[in-house]
Amino acid sequence: MILSYLLSGNFTAALINLFVLAFVVFAINPVHEFAHAFAAYKLGDNTAKNAGRLTLNPLASFDLFGTLMFLLVGIGWAKPVPINPRNFTKTSFKTGTVITAAAGPLSNLIVALISAFAAVAVYKFGGVNTTTEYIILAFKLLMQINIMLAVFNLIPIPPLDGSRIAAGLLPDRIYMKIFRYDGMIRNGLMGFMLLAMILNRFGIDLFYPIRWVEGWVATGFIDLAKLVFAVN
Repeated sequence: MILSYLLSGNFTAALINLFVLAFVVFAINPVHEFAHAFAAYKLGDNTAKNAGRLTLNPLASFDLFGTLMFLLVGIGWAKPVPINPRNFTKTSFKTGTVITAAAGPLSNLIVALISAFAAVAVYKFGGVNTTTEYIILAFKLLMQINIMLAVFNLIPIPPLDGSRIAAGLLPDRIYMKIFRYDGMIRNGLMGFMLLAMILNRFGIDLFYPIRWVEGWVATGFIDLAKLVFAVN
């Protein structure tokens, strides 16, 4: 997205996009990982807490390659939180796995919804001028990125959160077959991300399906915010 703004000559929008991405990396990603750690901690697993990951410190969740993907293709990740489902004392292995895995994407959707409400609130109470237009753009970008992160992480392939949600829902027999190839799938995902980065330079967006879902969810969030604030 940054590149498209630069090519169109909209340098202010490009800077806003860069600022929002930096905010996501150093503020939102830690919230995502903290949500995983907190959910596991509440269910009886202290693995993340003992590893120093029950924290909002951005350095604890910083991942260089994942951050580069944010800058180059608009979708990335943070350093995963270590969780041991065998330590769950307040729920079953499978239920705890689903809850802790879903906590991260849920935190992104909550941030996205708050961002949508903030964008509409600025429009309603701030009027339309250059300053409010850029503030609204920032909130909308924050909403879009968080929705894309939620959708991306819900894809049921390792190491994404969706794989752990699927693991908690699938029969053990199928689960074990899938995770037998965990390493190969992870390497395949890394290769896909690199391919997406390269093709993105030629205007080919491999993440179009995710962006389509993001647009559908974002429209719903904005419409809900407009309904609440009585904005046409």
